Amino acid sequence: MHKKLFLLTVIGLCFTALVVEAQDTLVQENPESSFFRTIRANQHDSYITLGGGLGNMEPLIFEAFIAPYFLLRASENSCWGATLSPTIILRMYAEESFPVRTPSYMPQVTFYRQLDDERGRALQYVFLSVVHHSNGQDDSFFMEDGSMNTLSGDFSTNYLELGVFFNKKLVPFANTTEFFKTSMEYHPDFYRSYELKGRYSFIRWNNSIRIFRSLGSLRSWKMEKNQRLQTTLQTSWLFGDLDDAAFFDVHERFNISFTIAYQPRALSDVSVFLNAYSGKDYYNMHFQQRLSVVRIGLQAFAFR
Repeated sequence: MHKKLFLLTVIGLCFTALVVEAQDTLVQENPESSFFRTIRANQHDSYITLGGGLGNMEPLIFEAFIAPYFLLRASENSCWGATLSPTIILRMYAEESFPVRTPSYMPQVTFYRQLDDERGRALQYVFLSVVHHSNGQDDSFFMEDGSMNTLSGDFSTNYLELGVFFNKKLVPFANTTEFFKTSMEYHPDFYRSYELKGRYSFIRWNNSIRIFRSLGSLRSWKMEKNQRLQTTLQTSWLFGDLDDAAFFDVHERFNISFTIAYQPRALSDVSVFLNAYSGKDYYNMHFQQRLSVVRIGLQAFAFR
């Protein structure tokens, strides 16, 4: 069984790389509008970590975030767009037989509406995501001793995320492209595990700043066309009842992630990244654990 899971993991990662490469080829052959280009900048980058990193995460062989996406559009100049993604997060534990326990399945569809035309300096759009998050299990949420069943407990929730996305110059360099996103996430009481009430935040304020930068060539002393350096800062504030945490309890309610990724010339479709994360665990039934971790790995760029 574990060999099958490992094989499926490898196949999934290969499929992700193929999807990203195919999308890049299509972009090069068919130049698209800035609107759809910025939609690509809103996508999550697939990655795989090397181990579990430094911090308080359980010992891992790797964590994989598999998020191929399919861009839907009526025409190249349309002001509407949509993406579909069968997102999966999985962790292979550094234990006997290298088990992969209860992956997070997060299929989602996102709709986009452009707010200004291409003559505007800051291309903006609103987006609405519909996301399902579960672990595919159906056992009891709690163990007999009252602890959470992180091995096979039934975790399920659904949420809507409404936000605005725009590109705007944030740093005074001509060789950078910057994007900012802010959104509100809401989990309605619809096919969600009732045990999450009072323990899991159903309203979240998410923010993201991404900066892509071109680097100078050592041979010609000119800026390269490809933006090989990517910096991403993400934050979330968790509202609502959360294990009796005070409203301004930063330790319990604030999540922050910082990632810097570099694409070597030898890796045309893959970058090497360093990530630091502090906040609630995002891996389904592990949500009550507070993570503080630094890890490295490989990442596929969703944006060019």
